[in-house]
Amino acid sequence: MPPDLTRTRTAILNAVLQLGVNATLGAVAAQVGVTKQAVSFQAGILRGLGYLEPSTERYAPLIPTDRAKVALGHGLPIYGSIAAGPPALADQAPDDYTPSLETLLDMRNGDFLLRVRGESMTGVGVLDGDYVIVRPTTEVHDGEVAVVLVPGEGTATLKRLYHFHDQIVLMSENPDIPRMTFPAEQVQVQGKMVGRVGVGVPRVSARWV
Repeated sequence: MPPDLTRTRTAILNAVLQLGVNATLGAVAAQVGVTKQAVSFQAGILRGLGYLEPSTERYAPLIPTDRAKVALGHGLPIYGSIAAGPPALADQAPDDYTPSLETLLDMRNGDFLLRVRGESMTGVGVLDGDYVIVRPTTEVHDGEVAVVLVPGEGTATLKRLYHFHDQIVLMSENPDIPRMTFPAEQVQVQGKMVGRVGVGVPRVSARWV
C-alpha cells in the first residue's frame, strides 16, 4: 500500500469503490464510520494525491481514479511479460494491476463488443466465438477491418474494406471465403474493429493435429 494512503484514506477509497455512483460524502461517511466533514477533508487530500477525480460540484459523488483502483488492487493482475519459457506464476506476486478490462483494451465511450460467428477472419487471429471491439464510425480507411451491413440481406459482416472507384470490396482473411463486391452507395459501414478478445475455439497448432 502506498505510504500516502493512511488507514482512513484507504477505508474511504474502498467505500467509494463499493458504493460506485452512490458514493456521496454522507454515504461514504456512514460506511466508514466517520463524519461527513472528515470525509470531505480527506477527499480534498485524495484529490490532490490523484486518487479521486477533481470535482467542481459540492454534492457530486466521489469518483476514484485508475491510480486508486490500482493502489487497492481492484483490477486484473499483470505478472510481467512472458517468453514462452517455464511456468513461473505460482510463486510470483503481480507486477501491477490494470484497473479494468476496458482500460487494458483502450476502450472508449461508445465502443461495444460483438461476438464473432464464422471463420472468415482467422488470418488476423479472429476465431469463431471471439469478441471484437468495435468503434462506431461510418467511414474507414482502405484495409481496415469494418463492420458492414450487407446490402439486401439485413445482416452485418466483419471484413477488410477497400474502395475501388464506385465499388466497395469486402475481403475476408480466409482463402476459402471469396471476396464480396457491392456498389458503394449500397454499403453501410457501422464501425471498425479496434481490438479483439480471444475466447473462441482452442488455439491448437496445426503441427499437432
